[in-house]
Amino acid sequence: MSKLKGLLLCLLVVSVSVGLVISSTTSRVMGPMGEGAVVNRTQLNFGMIQGHNPEPQTFAVNMSGTSSFEWNITDNMDWLVCTPFYGATPATVTARVLACQKHPGQYTGTITVSDDYDPTTPQTIDVNLNVYSPGTSSPPFGSFDTPEHNSTVRSSVPVTGWVLDDVEVEKVQIWRGETGSLTYIGDAVQVEGARPDVEQAYPDYPNNYKAGWGYMMLTNFLPNGGNGTYRIHAIATDKEGYQTTLGSKTIICDNANAVKPFGAIDAPAQGGTASGSSYINWGWALTPQPKHIPTDGSTINVYVDSVPVGRPHYNNYRKDIAELFPDLANSDGAVGYFYFDTTGYADGVHTIYWTATDNEGRTDGIGSRYFTIDNTGDERAAPQAANHHKTLLHPYPQRYFHVSQLVDIPVDDMEPIGITRGFRKDNPPERGKRAEKGIFNITIKELERLVIDLSGTRRLIGGYMISGNRLDPLPIGSTLDIKNRKYYWLPGPGFFGEYRLVFIFKERGQQARMKKYITVKIEPKFE
Repeated sequence: MSKLKGLLLCLLVVSVSVGLVISSTTSRVMGPMGEGAVVNRTQLNFGMIQGHNPEPQTFAVNMSGTSSFEWNITDNMDWLVCTPFYGATPATVTARVLACQKHPGQYTGTITVSDDYDPTTPQTIDVNLNVYSPGTSSPPFGSFDTPEHNSTVRSSVPVTGWVLDDVEVEKVQIWRGETGSLTYIGDAVQVEGARPDVEQAYPDYPNNYKAGWGYMMLTNFLPNGGNGTYRIHAIATDKEGYQTTLGSKTIICDNANAVKPFGAIDAPAQGGTASGSSYINWGWALTPQPKHIPTDGSTINVYVDSVPVGRPHYNNYRKDIAELFPDLANSDGAVGYFYFDTTGYADGVHTIYWTATDNEGRTDGIGSRYFTIDNTGDERAAPQAANHHKTLLHPYPQRYFHVSQLVDIPVDDMEPIGITRGFRKDNPPERGKRAEKGIFNITIKELERLVIDLSGTRRLIGGYMISGNRLDPLPIGSTLDIKNRKYYWLPGPGFFGEYRLVFIFKERGQQARMKKYITVKIEPKFE
């Protein structure tokens, strides 16, 4: 009754948010943890202003092992509600705090996830809640990391950094100009898992797992066609209205001397939602004179989660593009569209990216978007998902376990890896050089596509990102091809710094396992 009273007092309608956490076509990853339900977080932090409930947060309930079982969720506080609270399949669980009547102070609770396979070892999540009186919370803080100050840039530029707040970050906006006379450019997207370094450095802040933010800025739309010197600012606003300038950068734009194609993706919107089996993805592409892009669209490719999925129907007219770039060869037919079957992918955040190649063979990326697939309740999603990308493991591993449990798995320091950068099919693969302690180190630029060939005598069975003392899903926007033993990653805006990955293999015909550590360092695109 106390929870029901809280619901009525706060006038809050609790909605169920269930999503697939693993593809139904992927094989199980077994580990030393055994069978049972597992969760991807051990702690959730909430901050709120008295009288205003915070935004909900989510965690994933997954399964280890091959046996089927049911799980259920309980909590020990009347201000804490989880939906759904039971299930028999992997799910995304929404945790809501209904504490608008709470006095300022610190509160704690516990979410317990148990299952009928092994009810003696439940999973627990600590919930921390800080309630502030109006006007007593702190402003947001963070960093503006790329592009580098005084760098020379062209075409699309990833604008990235990180931000945290003791209550909640409302938005991060990108502006240009001098302080006092700023012109708005766009809103950045906060990306889950983009900055594990920040999450580990600030373990007690709300939403620390999505501290990284990114925005793709097309400099051709800046004044004078993106030629000149510009001052760019990143400004964060929190839930209480406090603002902080995370940093300012001076950039020198030189599109007059650009030689590669450029353009943008228009749909899905940045951070937008897509659904259905025939979603239309829109974009446009041009290239500097005297080159052109073939009008049949044969040199434009669409990538979803770093894997090519098809080519758009190109050479369509759009008035604004034609008027903005009247002197370019493709200006009267710069627009393309691509029918995209979203039901073949798990619900959640994904990436989409175009590349365009001109008639002289120069290639560059055309936009980069985070978007959410939401086919919840769509009856068509289940059968279509079962037939799409049968060999691909999308960025949701089959199970989560503590990183310390990797200790007993031997390191594979004998078989090399292959590394391919960029988009050209004729790029020769490099042989990965092993550093100390059996770790392969790879360095790429922002927005540079990476393909890691993990072929060898052993069977690939899974991959994870190491985040502190936890194994997380591989980064958003990446794909692990289990059958062909390849890992594809085209990091979207917001990914910057070092990322520690581990891939797990199994000896053919045996239960013995091996592991391979790979560190990917992402450096600024422009220096």
